[in-house]
Amino acid sequence: MEASRTEFVAPFMSTAPSLNPWFPTQPAGATPIKPLRAIGIIGTDKTGAGIAQWCATKRMGVMMHDVEAGALTQAVQVIRGLFKSAEERHEISGADAHKAMGGISITTSLEDMEFCDIIIDTLTEDTASKVARFARLAKVLPPTALLATCASSAGLQELAASIPGPDRLIGLLFFDPVNESRQVHVTLGKGTSRLTAERTLAFIDTLGKQAMLQGPVPGANA
Repeated sequence: MEASRTEFVAPFMSTAPSLNPWFPTQPAGATPIKPLRAIGIIGTDKTGAGIAQWCATKRMGVMMHDVEAGALTQAVQVIRGLFKSAEERHEISGADAHKAMGGISITTSLEDMEFCDIIIDTLTEDTASKVARFARLAKVLPPTALLATCASSAGLQELAASIPGPDRLIGLLFFDPVNESRQVHVTLGKGTSRLTAERTLAFIDTLGKQAMLQGPVPGANA
């Protein structure tokens, strides 16, 4: 693996950044990757609500999690407000907004997220709490599901050392407001697989956003 390198993609460019600096060249005729369609979101802050609304707009199924039912209720109201604003700007019809809103579910149980294709954790609390949550999720989710977090490269290393299947772990940071920001920061962990990276970049492209890709930091640790 090469030294840390960040690749910035020109705004409004539709091509995903190359993974070749960190992975062997993909052989011709490789099996098409499975798209991420069922999105699990941990966190009900502004960013979490924004991701949920934007994914739902792109006709993805969304499940939001928080340990507090009240926080989930508040997040739903924020999302309704985002859809209402989009309607007022004529970016979406009332019927489509209603349909998209119907694709968002909420839960206080991590076990309910067992059918998600990817978990996006937006919480920024201590790493120990995140490790415990990801270890629990890793037991519930299928082995093909991805685990994404806003943690730094060093934080990814600590998580990778504590959960099964570290190859499906990746850093993913959305910027507020999600519905206006064009870029998403993607951080590769030392154990992140090429397939995980490819599926994540394809997901970002489907969202109509651009990936800013950073490789693993040499020697990064907890």
